Amino acid sequence: MTDKQKLEQLFSEQEYLVLAVTLDDGTAWPVPVRMRTGDGKTFEWDSHLMTEHSKAITQRPTTAITVFQKWGDHQTGYYAKGIAELVEEFKPGFGRYRFTATQAWINDETFRKREIEL
Repeated sequence: MTDKQKLEQLFSEQEYLVLAVTLDDGTAWPVPVRMRTGDGKTFEWDSHLMTEHSKAITQRPTTAITVFQKWGDHQTGYYAKGIAELVEEFKPGFGRYRFTATQAWINDETFRKREIEL
């Protein structure tokens, strides 16, 4: 299976990504969020505007994400850094967020991290 096929399978089967932001005091804050969409370049999710990660995105949009799956002897990990933003407030107190990757990598059971073209 090619890296592209592995990622297509990963994004079609996984419902969550781990979003990593930086809090005001410099602490890293990784949090799982439920993906609405994800294709390797952009990912969207809905969150309450007052969560720690939503407030952090407003102040520091540079973020990172991870999507990972393991089954049997196989695994696929997608890791990216990029920019997150609030794209729409769709009901009081909630918003739709989008992460756009600027650089991304894949890792699998070979344990060889490889940069992927976006």
